[in-house]
Amino acid sequence: MKLQRLAVLLLALFTIAFSAYAQGIGTTSSLSGTVRTDGKALPGVTVTVSSPALQGSRTAITGDGGGYNFPSLPPGLYTVTMELEGMRKVTRSVDLQLATPSRADVDLKVSSVAEAITVTARTPAVLETTEVARNFDQKEIALLPVRRNVRDTVLLAPGVNANGPNQQLMLSGAPSYDNLFLVNGVVVGENLRGQPHNLFIEDAIQETTILTGGISAEYGRFTGGVVSTLTKSGGNEFTGSLRDTSNNPDWVANTAFVGEPLHPNKISNIYEGTLGGFAIKDRIWFFGAGRYTKGAPANGFNALAAGVGAKNFSPISFLNTIDENRYEGKFTGNLTDKHTLVASYLNVKTTENNNFFAPIYDTASIVTQRQLPNSLKAIAYNGVLTSNLLIEGQLSQKKFAFVGSGGLFTDQIKGTWISDTNARFNAPVFCGVCTPEDRNSDQASAKGHYFMNTQGMGNHDFVVGGELYKETRLVNNNQSASNFTISSTGTATFLPGDPTPYAHFTPNNTVINYRPILSNSSGDHFNNTGIFLNDKWNLNSRLNLNVGVRYDKNNARDATGNVVSDDSGFSPRLGALWDIRGNGRDRVDAGFARYVSKITDGNAGGFGNAAGTPALFQWFYNGPGVNQLDAQGNIIGTPQGPQAALTTLFNWFNTQMCDSSGHCGINATGLLAGSSFPGFTQKILSSIKSPNVDEISVG
Repeated sequence: MKLQRLAVLLLALFTIAFSAYAQGIGTTSSLSGTVRTDGKALPGVTVTVSSPALQGSRTAITGDGGGYNFPSLPPGLYTVTMELEGMRKVTRSVDLQLATPSRADVDLKVSSVAEAITVTARTPAVLETTEVARNFDQKEIALLPVRRNVRDTVLLAPGVNANGPNQQLMLSGAPSYDNLFLVNGVVVGENLRGQPHNLFIEDAIQETTILTGGISAEYGRFTGGVVSTLTKSGGNEFTGSLRDTSNNPDWVANTAFVGEPLHPNKISNIYEGTLGGFAIKDRIWFFGAGRYTKGAPANGFNALAAGVGAKNFSPISFLNTIDENRYEGKFTGNLTDKHTLVASYLNVKTTENNNFFAPIYDTASIVTQRQLPNSLKAIAYNGVLTSNLLIEGQLSQKKFAFVGSGGLFTDQIKGTWISDTNARFNAPVFCGVCTPEDRNSDQASAKGHYFMNTQGMGNHDFVVGGELYKETRLVNNNQSASNFTISSTGTATFLPGDPTPYAHFTPNNTVINYRPILSNSSGDHFNNTGIFLNDKWNLNSRLNLNVGVRYDKNNARDATGNVVSDDSGFSPRLGALWDIRGNGRDRVDAGFARYVSKITDGNAGGFGNAAGTPALFQWFYNGPGVNQLDAQGNIIGTPQGPQAALTTLFNWFNTQMCDSSGHCGINATGLLAGSSFPGFTQKILSSIKSPNVDEISVG
């Protein structure tokens, strides 16, 4: 509790002091190095960095050990100048990558009669950390035969695959829901399955870094890896772009798979535009982007109503399409030469047409239109207090919802879906007129960087800070708009030339399922408090160490208010990198790390939840036979379509299915064939331990 109070106090002080929202961890880079002369440390050297990505410039003075450090720099190409009276001024070009430390060591020479300026070639990004990382910038992705989105970029990195459920991303072998995805420092992982939402505009992406091992204690709430994506900012020059991307499913050849949906010959366009620049040079920058899509196939192909094994079934082909607008805005303000604010906002308005929960038989099972609003917002602050001390204050928010995702009719006839052994029909799954489902997250964090340079113990880049993370999910999981579903064995019958699925309701082969929400949800709350201390320690030019520890406290309550988890854990993060010959060509690294994850619905947090979870009450149907078959498999008498069949079934259920107490319909509890009560049938009897994984690496 003392550690938790300390974290809250630290965050409160930073938030009050700066009154700023923020982008979170993973939006910047850092540069450090040592200046020597004739192999000896050279203190007092003025080191200046400047870049088109940085408003103004920053300056540091080398310490007793000749070391310098620039934390929290925007990624980009930097000019680094080192000068000291009586020594030749040296200028170097260094490329800083997102969430990846860089290093520039220089040996200054005594000046001759006139000062000489030495300009070296652009320094390539090399491994200066024990973290296992891979960075991709926009130019590199544009040259590769992949889509320009975050998912396809991540799949290019070692240690990443799409072997999770439904081809979900997995990093370093962890469950697909247990990774940390960031865009502009905002957590964009979907609450339940953990996959990244499309909160980006492709042309606005600057770069993406994937961390898969030896990860700093600054990052928490995962057991797999970290993916950080940064979008572009404005600058002292005006820049922009326009793009039209054309797609046509018919351009993709069909495979030999029998029953593959036909690829429609339909061209769809994605229009993108970006514009960045300045209002005041080196003071106020702006960047904006937009993306417009209409009628794009959601899965690239025709959707297909499935009828495997159904006699006379003719597949129904239809287009499942997306209309989507994405908007992004970012402002960078230099309050003074040492204090900066960055505000960013991204909003996605998505309408999905003809959504369906496969497999289905008919168009009545299609959701004509549903909305999927999604957004992130953040405001970031960093301030240089002294040449050795920099602080950051941070807050961010992400929102996502399903609106209108399900059936629109709540009556028993139009709002009930029927299932046989192959597919569903008559009504969509879920309820489109019930409470929308919200999946949101909020984050606050603060950290301070302190650089210490010594003659005998090398350079220390200390980072200390804390995070508060809150994830909420508000859902009343209605399985249908009427709360009824009907299941029958066998397969629906189709008549030649008639697309209608004719259900068979006969005694002992049909079950009436009633799935009411007994307790409405007010939302679950999965909270995580993290405190971390990390030291990137350059002992000398050949040995780099990382010494860090993180403390995570999970406090999770489900939508009923039950405590799911009240647990904590420490995460040591240790690593060593040794340059064997001191020339950067041969290096050996080793590390040990523990990663403690958060508790979510995805890893059992909602297992025993009663609120918002449907109960189940089942009765066997023993009423009049509906669409009974003769020995040849033909329907006896006049066929009854789904709604007529349900009318017969519910007339019997509501008025004639009565128990010995005279209760009929859903009140006939004496005739129940089975039941399940959420929060009673399944319970979490004790606090869930925080998931964690240990990693040992040698390279």
